[in-house]
Amino acid sequence: MIKELEVFFEEIKNLNVLVVGETIVDEFIDVSYEGQSMKSICPVFKLEGAKITQQGGAQAIANHIYDFVKHVNVITNTNNEIVKTRYVDVSDKKKHVEINKFETEKFPEIKIDTSKYDVVIVADFGHGFCDKLSITDGFHLMCQTNSNNFGFNRISKWKNLKKKSACIDLREASLQVNKRISNPNQQDIIDIFNYELNTEHLFVTTGKQGSTYTNGKEFSSRKSFKTEIVDTIGAGDTFFAFASLCASLDSKIKDKLLVPSLAASLSTTWLCNEKSVTKQLLLDHATKLL
Repeated sequence: MIKELEVFFEEIKNLNVLVVGETIVDEFIDVSYEGQSMKSICPVFKLEGAKITQQGGAQAIANHIYDFVKHVNVITNTNNEIVKTRYVDVSDKKKHVEINKFETEKFPEIKIDTSKYDVVIVADFGHGFCDKLSITDGFHLMCQTNSNNFGFNRISKWKNLKKKSACIDLREASLQVNKRISNPNQQDIIDIFNYELNTEHLFVTTGKQGSTYTNGKEFSSRKSFKTEIVDTIGAGDTFFAFASLCASLDSKIKDKLLVPSLAASLSTTWLCNEKSVTKQLLLDHATKLL
């Protein structure tokens, strides 16, 4: 595993990367549950600490790869138009409630020429920023389904553009092919690959089961690395960041699931995006798992 990481580090060290997409401000407020209001049917919480603010979404993806490549440029919203505030129980860090703020009408029209970069990563979180994006073929795409856009941000909306790679999770895959998928086999993944994706490489993350990869001919799967999990928020974004880099190398990296899976596993060992993946952290994590 260490040797494979060192090969990956060497192959990507001179890449010029562009990350495009929505930056999401993640806010965390510690509370403790005090019971239910006597006058109305609602839970009551006590504030326990100061608000913690982190950068998520496209900026978090860029942060994860800064230490690995020559240069990273980011095109994103800059005025905190998208904010997710989570009230978290101080005792077990479980989320009680989440409040979302979106101001999508402010997003500008943007034109991207992918030929100017070695790798272009597009993170479409469905809040409107990428809807005004004009881009040439050859980028790496994640098109996320969440509570705000469920069923309305399917990756097939990008079908007319040729992707270098695409990365989706099981729920997004199910919506894509109009079929509930819980434990995908090789044929399921091939069917998804062939259904309005228009991509060279496809990664499908399958939660606790792990992840799968295909280029339409080859197929591989990998179980999740077992580690002590603190928080899974942002793990999918981390996987996507490194899957994009692996896909950009084509045949130079044979196992395209190793590094993304390892990086995603590492990112579950801290709260959301309070840290970023680095070469040393990834090596230390791999050594610990071995």
